[in-house]
Amino acid sequence: MHRYINLPFGAALLICLLAMPGFAQDWKSNPRDLIRKAIANEEKEPAKPTYFTYRDLKRKKDGSTETKQMMQTPQMVLGRIVAIDGKPLNDEQRKNEDARLNRLTSNPDELAKKKKEQQEDDARARKMVHAIPDAFNFQYVKTEQGPSGEVAVFNFTPNPNWNPADRELQVFTGMSGVLKIAVKPERLALMQATLTKDVNFGWGILGKLYQGGDFMIEQSEIAPGHWDVTHMKLHFTGKVLLVKSLNIQEDEQTSDYHIVQPMTVEQALNRLREVDSEYAKTANGGGK
Repeated sequence: MHRYINLPFGAALLICLLAMPGFAQDWKSNPRDLIRKAIANEEKEPAKPTYFTYRDLKRKKDGSTETKQMMQTPQMVLGRIVAIDGKPLNDEQRKNEDARLNRLTSNPDELAKKKKEQQEDDARARKMVHAIPDAFNFQYVKTEQGPSGEVAVFNFTPNPNWNPADRELQVFTGMSGVLKIAVKPERLALMQATLTKDVNFGWGILGKLYQGGDFMIEQSEIAPGHWDVTHMKLHFTGKVLLVKSLNIQEDEQTSDYHIVQPMTVEQALNRLREVDSEYAKTANGGGK
């Protein structure tokens, strides 16, 4: 919500000047400030949390697809497989999925483990995102139009003056690519990068990623004022513990976002069961 207040003349003049094209486009020659603001918005916690249910489509290495219905709750994010290769689950697959999800409610240790894993992954992701403005040097390329208006496109290369704080951040020292920022909302719209050299990494394990690996993360405004990752591709090869081969090939897209009221884990699981039944009914021609 916008609040209108009376401004001293000097402050009002400054705002007018900043709104002029010459000032508004400073990010073309000095992109780091805009990128820093966008990253700060990624890290900002909303005053009132909003929870969503959405569809997640994952394409696997063998070409098959797996569709999940996801449900956000105050405790954690839950997901239930509702289709494989676009087809509803058969009785055996549905039984296995019921058993997997029932373990979360019947076994407190299993629930705590899942919640801890999500919290650790979120903390790592936040740390990586926080480092972006300093880890790279940026060069303005062009401006294009996106769903949320003007989008600034930048090339980025490793910043030789930046020293990663730990092994997990070391991956940025061998990464170059393209960054897109939605200008008006100041949000990260896309990050696409390629490894230009072999790099060591942490992420809970020790290993190495080989040159040539690439990834793409795309964000969209899923509801007014709410942004989330809606497409992610990961293509990496390497070694885990410098012995075991690593081959990450993932392509994941999310869609069909709807706001839901806060609910418990058990309530969310019950709702996911209902969604699974609705999906199967619709896919078999029994619904609209």
